[in-house]
Order: sequence, then structure tokens, then C-alpha cells
Amino acid sequence: MSLIETIGSYGDRLVKITVVGQPRPSAVVCLFHGVYGAASERDGDKYWVLGEKLSALGLSACLVETSRMRRDKWTFSDPQTWAQAAFSGKTYRQELYDQMSGLSEVGRAFPGIPLCLWGFSLGGINSLIIAGGQANSLVSEEGYEPPETGRIAGVVVSGSGDTLKSDSSFHMSLPIIDSICAQETLHSACRSIDRGWVRFFWGDMDDTFNRESSYRLFDLVTTEDKAFHVVSGADHSFRKRWGVPSSEPLDCMLDELKDHIQGQPGV
Repeated sequence: MSLIETIGSYGDRLVKITVVGQPRPSAVVCLFHGVYGAASERDGDKYWVLGEKLSALGLSACLVETSRMRRDKWTFSDPQTWAQAAFSGKTYRQELYDQMSGLSEVGRAFPGIPLCLWGFSLGGINSLIIAGGQANSLVSEEGYEPPETGRIAGVVVSGSGDTLKSDSSFHMSLPIIDSICAQETLHSACRSIDRGWVRFFWGDMDDTFNRESSYRLFDLVTTEDKAFHVVSGADHSFRKRWGVPSSEPLDCMLDELKDHIQGQPGV
């Protein structure tokens, strides 16, 4: 395991990248957390667990944690209190810039190695925005020089959609999502993904996006090498199955991905 730091847009102005795996892997998977997420080597962290599972497949995983005011999420019991404490005033474009900055640094660390994006929730949306060529103009609107993100071999989207469920616990008045890009920008990005491979995963116990919201994005993607999978019993975060904390949702996704992601077809 190693830690890389690069420039961020907000708070401590750091994007932290935890690298798990081999120094010369067959492919690199860049993991993007969801809004207000954390991704580090902390015991039990979903992204750390997933990174170790990817490493066991001969891959390297890069856990990208965006800039924030503080990094002690585990000390907060209320998600909205955490969101305000760590991200108050942060915009969507700043969050997107941070993930682009992390991706750019990963590309420099692994030159010439196929690079895949795997994003959860907002991280999945941003993966589509980047792969679909919409990210540069969005971050430029806020005065940032777009980081060089390079060619993306494949995209994995887990628990992302274009419309929140009416009873979702996320509120559009919270930081970052209060300034999210227009839905049509996301749709345009999906239509522009016409090469490489794309895999969507949606849990049928997702309380944030319904199946139609997720499938709509999948349907807009134009590359032929794509598939949509439903993970039975999985929640929005893929941390639970049938309401019980479990790594099974991660294993279900990896079972569908491992042969494909190791072989890199469609690149």
C-alpha cells in the first residue's frame, strides 16, 4: 500500500490516493466514492475492502478521496451533520475537479497501463461525465484548469441514476449536490461514450435511485460493449445485503467483472 497526494480544490486542498496492489498490474482501477464519502486504508472501509479484492485479481486499485475540511467521518453519527462539517460551501464542480485531479495523478503513476473508472453514486455519475467528455467544460466554468485524464479503457457504475427518489435521504440543499450539473449534461456524456466497455450495477434495495433512473443512463450509452446487472438484496451503498452488513454485494459485482476487467476486452 502507498499514499499519493495531489492538488484539490477545497478545504485542505488535498486529494489523497491510496494505492492497493501490484506496482506493474495488468490494469488499474480508479475508485471514486460517492458524495460525502471517504476512501482510505481504515479498517472496514468499503473501498479498502474492494481494493484488496481487486489486488487479489492481479490489479491495482487507487482509492481517490476528495478534498474536504476534515477527514474524521467515523466520528459522526448523523450523515447530514458530517456533510456540513466537512463540505459546507463546496460545489459540484470542485468535487468533479478533485476526482479528475486524482485520476490524472493515477495516470502518471501507471503510464501505459489500461485504466478503468469504478464509481459509486455521485462517483459513478462523475465517471460517466469524465468518460463522456463533459468534465473539462464543467470545471472550466468555475475557473479551474482541467487536469489531463487520458484515455479510459472501461467504466463501472454502481448505484447511480439521473433522478433521486422522492423519499431519498439526500436533499438537494446539501453541499455539492446543491450545484450538480444539469441532467441533460449527464445524458449528453452518456451518449458520447461510444468506445471501450461499460458495466452498470443497481441494487434492488436502493433507497436513493430506482431502477428506471439508473437504466436510463445505461440505455443512453452508445458503446456496444455494455451490460446492466441487478444485485439482489443490495442497498444503495452496496454495503448491505437484505439489510445486513455484508461484502457480498461487492463479491457479486466482482464475479460479473473479473474475467472482463482482467482481459480488458473492447479496448
